[in-house]
Amino acid sequence: MVATSIDALLRVGVDAARGGDRARAVDLFRQATDLEPDNEAIWLWRAKCAEAPPEVADCLTEAARLNPDNASTRAALPDALVRAALAVRDDRPRAVAYLTEATRLAPRHELAWLWRAGMADAPEESLRQLQTVLAINPANEKARTGAAQLQKQLAVKWHCPLCDHPDEAVQKLCPRCGCVLTLEEPAAFDRPRAIDKPRIQERAKALHAAMGGKPTAAGVFALGLAYLNLGYVEEGIRALQSAARQPAADPAWRKQLARLVLHREETVRKAAAVVKPLILVVDDSPTVRKLVAGTLTTAGYRVVEAESGYAAADLIRTQGVPALFLLDVNMPGMDGFTLCKSLRSSPETAKVPVVFLTGKDGFISKLRGQWAGASDYLTKPFDPPRLLATVSKLAPTGQPG
Repeated sequence: MVATSIDALLRVGVDAARGGDRARAVDLFRQATDLEPDNEAIWLWRAKCAEAPPEVADCLTEAARLNPDNASTRAALPDALVRAALAVRDDRPRAVAYLTEATRLAPRHELAWLWRAGMADAPEESLRQLQTVLAINPANEKARTGAAQLQKQLAVKWHCPLCDHPDEAVQKLCPRCGCVLTLEEPAAFDRPRAIDKPRIQERAKALHAAMGGKPTAAGVFALGLAYLNLGYVEEGIRALQSAARQPAADPAWRKQLARLVLHREETVRKAAAVVKPLILVVDDSPTVRKLVAGTLTTAGYRVVEAESGYAAADLIRTQGVPALFLLDVNMPGMDGFTLCKSLRSSPETAKVPVVFLTGKDGFISKLRGQWAGASDYLTKPFDPPRLLATVSKLAPTGQPG
């Protein structure tokens, strides 16, 4: 009964195919293969009528499995697999699987090797496959150009993990972004460096986002380096500790990290033994306050933060008079100029240096600051070295806080 049904489906399907009704023919052949999946002829008819290249390749693959001696099927299958790969190239793993099978069946299939090179996971793998193309056809200009570019790329032996700067030798200090890239000298992170801060901040964000998936030991280690170079020492140490615990971690990291932690503990212990100058930063931006606090704390200052002039007055009462005020010029309510005049009118704070943080670099703003009693200016955006230089000039560490 089933055989009769299959014969009928095959006969009607063939008639439909010959009559140009491809959709009906495919449907009938699909029903037939569901009933008799080991029928080579039906799979060949399905392949002949299918419109989608992946379906053609899959049907021919099944027919070749059922009859490996069919020379026509073997000859047609590699080209079908390449067309299928091109049709699904957005689905990279599937496309690579089609191409891999094509080159297995036809080791001299030039186009299959060329596409495999374009989808390779690593430049070394891509170069090997392009060299295979050139062995098949030395005149393939696309393969020749691609191979030359890859050889040049592979000549670069090192990339900065924080800005991707290439070099022919491993660097401990990146010549482009300025970051320290090794833990061999823990003291290198004691003070802020002149680095490409916006680039490193973006890199740190990307590395942190990657931790939500499957973070690599190298990626987490790079995040720790980014934090250390940005002045976020505690966050950096935590990231490095996480990286060192991963199975793929470099054994040297653990020893280097242990030295860094000991150095940090000793630095904190020594810093705690002296009275640190107190800095009061007043700014309505949490981001600015965090940058200032991180930079100055690392440099040996105590920092208290206020989001407004009114909050600053409360902190003076509870924390004492600071060694220096850092005031944002443009704040809602009481602006920096008004707050500075108020500080100058009080005997307790009249002689405390005031540095304005402002996005305005004009002459009038500078005059207003002088009239209000400002000691200096920092124009936003500012970098940590400039901030530290200004603060240490007016309130050097070691003076009473």
